[in-house]
Amino acid sequence: MDNSPSQGAIFFHPDLLSHDPLTATSEGGRLGLIIDQLIQDGLWPLQVHEADIAPMKRLRDIHDPDYLNELHRRSVYKVSQLDPNTPIMEKSFEIARFGAGCVLDGIDSIMEEIIPSAFCLTAMPGHHAGFSSFGMGSLINPAAAGAHYLSKKYGLKRIAIIDLDAEHGKGTQEIFWKRRDVLFISLHEYPAVCGTGHYSDVGENPGMGFNVNLPFPSGYGDREYRLALQEIVLPILKQFEPEFLILSWGTNTLAGDPASHLILSEEGLIYMLTELKKFAKSYCSERILSVLEGGTPGKAMAKAVSQHSMLLLNNRLGPVDKGKKVELISYSDWYNYAKLLKNQMKKFWRL
Repeated sequence: MDNSPSQGAIFFHPDLLSHDPLTATSEGGRLGLIIDQLIQDGLWPLQVHEADIAPMKRLRDIHDPDYLNELHRRSVYKVSQLDPNTPIMEKSFEIARFGAGCVLDGIDSIMEEIIPSAFCLTAMPGHHAGFSSFGMGSLINPAAAGAHYLSKKYGLKRIAIIDLDAEHGKGTQEIFWKRRDVLFISLHEYPAVCGTGHYSDVGENPGMGFNVNLPFPSGYGDREYRLALQEIVLPILKQFEPEFLILSWGTNTLAGDPASHLILSEEGLIYMLTELKKFAKSYCSERILSVLEGGTPGKAMAKAVSQHSMLLLNNRLGPVDKGKKVELISYSDWYNYAKLLKNQMKKFWRL
């Protein structure tokens, strides 16, 4: 008889909601809208686990201690803005630690076989935060903290982070730039607002080739994401054979989200998760954890998050919008660009 757990869990802490006023749009705040949708879809509160705050010693493994101290100092002394895209409040540093705590507790629950999968709510994106740098709304990098935690506490030798946010995870790239035990793959708009993540950025020895950037021009959507996944991402993952899969996942790739010029549909987002879930089941004992990154707060983001959670945690899917089948990029353009990308990756992987 199979006694393995069948449902995953959402990790959250109530203090995360304190940051919502800094994210609010005309439709509402980031987490408030998401929670409302999760309640409507029957995922909240039945599948919610309250997380603890991330211990500082776990954060010092991936961030400069002086940087963490300075973040704490600025928060406590009520600095209101770290840069034009990073508003903070008195509790922001603590709130960011709770976001990382969601990831660490989710990993513990998966590794202890209490649950098969986890979705971690965060008050702010984290993948822009580097060893000693904040930016674009990020203070602490939960996905990076989780990957290092897996290697340090559980002794895993191969962890993969797949960044599906529209913006490049430059902080995650920096943290694992010289490491080969963490494979970082980022699909993102380029140059976009970050200006980082060129396909020639492949890491530095001994981690050369374990940093994989797939920069997408404006106008890429479902077709290009599907082909990139099947022709590049999955073949590389199968060769790497990760023991755990972490998704840095955002909704700003959706058509209509003002944060990017990518045009994925809800169906396109779900396709990516479906294929990565299949991979995790075959290659890493179903161990998969997703971390909420970016997206413009609103009902569209909340709906996409609920769809993502339902499929990830319960293997169930409600109605999904297929969107308008608009292809702004011709197939011949994609073919030529994909050939260029593959030639770069073939230096390190069989494609």
